Amino acid sequence: MLPNRIYFEDNPWPEGHPINTFEWTANVKDGDVWFDFHLKSAEYYAERDIDDDDDVDYESDWKAPCVWGNYHACTMSSNFWHEGGFKVCTLAEFTPEFLDGLEIEVDMHPENAEDWDDLAFHIYLLGHDAVACHKIKFIRHGDSERFSINWVGRIAQAYVGDYEFKHPFALTVENQPLPTVG
Repeated sequence: MLPNRIYFEDNPWPEGHPINTFEWTANVKDGDVWFDFHLKSAEYYAERDIDDDDDVDYESDWKAPCVWGNYHACTMSSNFWHEGGFKVCTLAEFTPEFLDGLEIEVDMHPENAEDWDDLAFHIYLLGHDAVACHKIKFIRHGDSERFSINWVGRIAQAYVGDYEFKHPFALTVENQPLPTVG
């Protein structure tokens, strides 16, 4: 898996898609540090076009390049459509040393959410789908305040009425500056 790319298991591009935008911000709520991520991929066809496949009968929309092409690119965000985000630690604990190696699980049981607007992240992938079951790991670069972030999760094709989180995604972004809390 190459850095600064997002991979969607079993989609038509096993080589993944470049990440054009990745924003990592932090804020304080009731004495706790919360993180927000905002990610935008390149257009699905940006690096490799797939020939006209209108006559091919795919087993699902997930595998059909023409369906992906209709939606252009992925946006996954905790703060673009709603006030999501995830709690990391108390403000007193918030240091680069604390974050180094920290792995956080977010929305591991989305079936328990009262409303999907309560999930930390929303996603536009093949329409406005749903995303949960996140595992996010922070890896510090030496003694700096820069990090790599390894992030995996699962997608449900909610836009077409499929609410099972069965489609894994994975990404690593490198050299991200530790945000200041505000």
